[in-house]
Amino acid sequence: MKEWFSPKELSSVAGMPSTTQGINRKARAENWTARKRTGVRGKALEYHIGSLPLDVKKALFFEEDHATYVVSPIEPLQLWMTAFEQLSTEEQSVVAAWLMRNGIKDFITFINIHKKDN
Repeated sequence: MKEWFSPKELSSVAGMPSTTQGINRKARAENWTARKRTGVRGKALEYHIGSLPLDVKKALFFEEDHATYVVSPIEPLQLWMTAFEQLSTEEQSVVAAWLMRNGIKDFITFINIHKKDN
């Protein structure tokens, strides 16, 4: 069971200050048990679980890890093909005709103009 927590770890707990400076200020005000973090330069501290407020202790041990999603990067050509395939047959015809008539350079200009509207 983990006993020592960095200010960064504590800042993610609901109800705690959201910055390391805020955590350190709260720790000094409430006289939490602290020690210098090993392997870190400067005055980096970590705080013992025994001196933390009860609601923080509960949150640290009952909180589930957040899900991690891994999204593979997609090649630009594959992205275009996938987007194009999402269109209806009629929409595909319109896009293809527009690109053939105006070219990709005008398409980029068109996107940039409409991006400013959003």
